[in-house]
Amino acid sequence: MGKKVNLYLVRHGETYLNRYGRMQGWADSPLTEEGKVVAVAAGQKLADTEFAYVYTSDSGRTLETAEIILKESRYPIPVINRTKAFRETFFGSFEGEVSAVAWSKIAQENGLTNFRELIAGCTVSEIADLTKKADPYHHAENFEELWARIGGGLDSLVDLDCADGANILIVTHGNTIRNIVNRFCPDIDVTIDIRNASVTILEYADGEYRMVSFNG
Repeated sequence: MGKKVNLYLVRHGETYLNRYGRMQGWADSPLTEEGKVVAVAAGQKLADTEFAYVYTSDSGRTLETAEIILKESRYPIPVINRTKAFRETFFGSFEGEVSAVAWSKIAQENGLTNFRELIAGCTVSEIADLTKKADPYHHAENFEELWARIGGGLDSLVDLDCADGANILIVTHGNTIRNIVNRFCPDIDVTIDIRNASVTILEYADGEYRMVSFNG
């Protein structure tokens, strides 16, 4: 049997663009005070978990969240590795738009009435493809583009030199977590909101991912 690795996927704390209800993919904004509070709570929850490696996206909001979490740790703090692999979805020309307006446009551009109809009738991967189609510049990531970088990032993590049963912290984004969980644990309802600073744990062994806990 191959080694087992535990992946701790944490969404960043609330940001100002989150608070204002705007699309935030590759666009970035700092944590609100509430965002910092929930990041501290996540750190306290994880204080007794020793991490062999820590990764974040290259967005400021994930780095800020990781630094707050690690201040609560009772173990030596590893170097934080920043990578584009775990960025949020790129929403193209919808970046910064009011989320309700953007999703309504995406739905209507694809012959649907509203966001509820979009999520009720389409898979996670289809929504990514429809977003790119609706973007007038077609710069938004489709599912193939999105998964190429996320999947590549995961492959590099599970091949890291670490002990059997090692824990790896990944501070990332809501839709990134949603796509990872949907890919490997299709029975999980990923249409629910991935909460700021929530913790999702996946176990990897022998080429397979298993859900330990979701959105906790």
